[in-house]
Amino acid sequence: MERNAIVACRRENGRRYDLQGRQEMPYQSVFRPDLFEGQTIIVTGGGSGIGRCTAHELAALGANVAILGRTMEKLVEVQREIEEDGGKAMSHACDIRDEAIVVGAIDAVLARYGRIDGLVNNAGGNFERH
Repeated sequence: MERNAIVACRRENGRRYDLQGRQEMPYQSVFRPDLFEGQTIIVTGGGSGIGRCTAHELAALGANVAILGRTMEKLVEVQREIEEDGGKAMSHACDIRDEAIVVGAIDAVLARYGRIDGLVNNAGGNFERH
């Protein structure tokens, strides 16, 4: 299955936009398309911003991407986008400040993919707990 060469950071009404709000950002990675083929990479803070774009890039390069973050709705949307573009992804709600939740997230990734090859530690911990 060929992956879509366009990486989008925001979608609205079926259209893709980059971080500057430009529509249909054509994107060609400097890396070979299968660079991360078969590898599993966790992206914390993957529901928005840099984490979202990183998750898209890794998936486009062949990685199984595990997207972690606090807001499941955002994570599921990014997962849907990645899968729509032909990539492989899973979502798991996770507060990186809670060790038990982090262990559960890692267990879920291992149960799904059997391995973890990398981590993009993008989540911030500077927000208040509710």
